[in-house]
Amino acid sequence: MYPIHLRIEGQAALVAGGGAVAHRKTLGLLAAGAAVTVVAPELAPSLAALAAAGRIAWLKRRASADVFASQTAPRLVFCATDDPMVNAAFGKAAKEAGALVNDATAPELCDFFLPAALRDGDLLVTVSTGGASPALARTLKKRLAARLGASWGAWLERLSHLREDAKTRIKGSRAREDFWRTALSEQLLDLVEAGRLDEAEAEVRHALDGFGTES
Repeated sequence: MYPIHLRIEGQAALVAGGGAVAHRKTLGLLAAGAAVTVVAPELAPSLAALAAAGRIAWLKRRASADVFASQTAPRLVFCATDDPMVNAAFGKAAKEAGALVNDATAPELCDFFLPAALRDGDLLVTVSTGGASPALARTLKKRLAARLGASWGAWLERLSHLREDAKTRIKGSRAREDFWRTALSEQLLDLVEAGRLDEAEAEVRHALDGFGTES
């Protein structure tokens, strides 16, 4: 597997299935800004509410190969029905139509895996088990969320501005790499974890002033 974060904002994604697994995958896609269509003869109340609110499109029919004959294949297809044979057949048709496929019931048929994701602003931390144990991935995500707290996304926003300052003032990528390796010390990260972002930012700026424009 090759780890990668795919930008799918505004991109079409298709979810086959109307139950709890389909709902969970749909929520992740919506959080990433995808345009989601769910294909299923019936929807669980949670998915029906999303359809009624206009947040997803609903193809009220069984998931079968001819779905792709009537429309352009989306970039991503999620096979999340409760029938492995339906998922396998629908996934095969999706691949033939040019889509990448995630099969909730057969990891060996997946082109990609959907990890458990922790989001805080621009910070995205993901945990994947390659489909071997989604429950473990979700459990580890919860532990990471408790460990990270709520300050890291805000720190990343400040850090992006500090990074621009460093790019202007420190010439050479090797010199900037050396600077960040030193500046992002354990002591600094302890300040961030404690929510003392002003102090952390002041320390980085002080280090930047001291580093000067060495190359």
